[in-house]
Parts: sequence; C-alpha cells; structure tokens
Amino acid sequence: MLSISFSSFANKCSTYSIFAFRNLWIFVSLLIVSISTFAFSEDSLFLRENLKQAKPGDYLVISANKTMTLMHIYDKTNNLLTIEEIAIPESKRQSQQMSWKEWVKQNAPGNTSWVMFEINTTNGEMTRYYSFSKNGWFEIPDTDNFLSKLLNLKFMKVPEKTRRLVGPKPISGPDWRTAWQPSMIIDGEKIQNVHFDAWRTKWSKDGSDLSGKTIEVYLPQENQKYPAYFPYWLQINGIIGKAKIRIIDSGANLKSPRPSLTTLSHPSTETYQQEVIKEKKNSIEK
Repeated sequence: MLSISFSSFANKCSTYSIFAFRNLWIFVSLLIVSISTFAFSEDSLFLRENLKQAKPGDYLVISANKTMTLMHIYDKTNNLLTIEEIAIPESKRQSQQMSWKEWVKQNAPGNTSWVMFEINTTNGEMTRYYSFSKNGWFEIPDTDNFLSKLLNLKFMKVPEKTRRLVGPKPISGPDWRTAWQPSMIIDGEKIQNVHFDAWRTKWSKDGSDLSGKTIEVYLPQENQKYPAYFPYWLQINGIIGKAKIRIIDSGANLKSPRPSLTTLSHPSTETYQQEVIKEKKNSIEK
C-alpha cells in the first residue's frame, strides 16, 4: 500500500526548491498511475499464459457438435507443450462402459481422429503436428488454426453486474438471481460450489466465419485447486444461434500408449509441402 505522511512532508518543503517539489509530485503521481495500471491488468488475460500451468498427465474432454474430444497434456519442456487430441462421436462413446483413462489405454476404440501437436506457450504458435490416424506429419494453415488464434486473443473480465443470470427476471421487486456457473467434472464426478469468472473478447476481422464474433469463456476462480488453464465453457455469439464448447470431464495422471513426437522421424520441408498440397486436394475433392 502506498502511504505518504503529508505532515512530515510539509515540514521539509522549505528545504526543497519549487523545481524539486514539482519533480517529487510528478514521481508520486506516476507511481499511483503505475499501481492503478497493474491492478487493471488483473482484469485481462491471454490463454497462452494460462497454459503454462499445465502439467503432463492432465486431461480434459470437450463436447461440441456431437463429438467428444479428449485433450491430453503429453509433455512439457520449457515453453513447449505437447498436446494429444483424440476425437470420437458422442453416439459411439456413450455406449462404452469405461473411464477415459481406460479408453486411451485400450487405444481409444471407435476414435475417428488421433493427433499430437506442439504449442509454444510464449507466442501460442503450433510448431509441429502429427496424425496417428493418417501416419504422417502435417502443417496446419494459419487460417484453419483455431487453437493458436484463441490462445493469442486478449480476454477482458466480465463485470459481475453484467454477467448472465440464472432464471427469468422477476416482474417486480428485487432481483436475487445469481450469476450462471458452468459445471466442473473431475474423473467423472461433479464438483460442487465451484465459482467461475467470465471473460470476453472479439475475434479479429480476418474474413473467416468467426470474423468479428464475440467469444465468452469461463474459468474457475480457484486456479490452484482446479485445472484452470483452459475454459470449462466457451461460447461464440453471432453465429446462427450460439456455438458452444463445454468440458464434460477432466483429470490427471493419464498415460498414453503413443510415442513422443521426438521419436517420430520428422519430414523435410519438401515432404511437408507435398502433404499440405495433398491434404488440400483431398478436401476440395470431397
């Protein structure tokens, strides 16, 4: 806390010149402004900074567009994070009676995609991308790289008074509704009384389907007790209706049967380009 004794300060004023007094006052003013700026910075965040809290073995399961996607923190070395991503249709997964850890251990039966990629947490860039489903390396074009762009967006904290509330607004009288909170599930069990902060940003106007759209995410307030480096709820407004991505499970100590990226032979730049051209050609033909 900044504390100034104005009585002692006044007694010493006679020994200062007007010029010195002015400089001292400018210094104090700048100090107060700096403290205010620092406090304000707590109301903004970049998800790429949050990812630095991730630990190998952590995992979360995302539900969106009738697809479940498991994201596993495979490895962490300095500022490089290796993430494993496995997708499966909801209809197939719901019929399986096993935990997510067991599912991965059994080579993820029914999966439609199994990839591994490397993220630089300093700038949010995806440095390497390997598909086990297609047995090859690929380069994801910047225009298609949703995750990297999301990590580099600056989110601002949504004030409590403007947050989405639970239930309809009362016709008269005081409004006692509470702020809406997403669910947190860890190892299949719902955790009670977890409070979330809401954060909001706008996608850059890049001509894509998300251009200029508002994105809102929810992260738990107690980021030491629960994994808080990735949103438990992500909502995109402005599309037809609202696109929603929610975490339906999470946990730690997951082990993968797949080899690390460093043990896989890395292709030359020429091979990379050939794979990209082939992938684009296949997508056009479809």
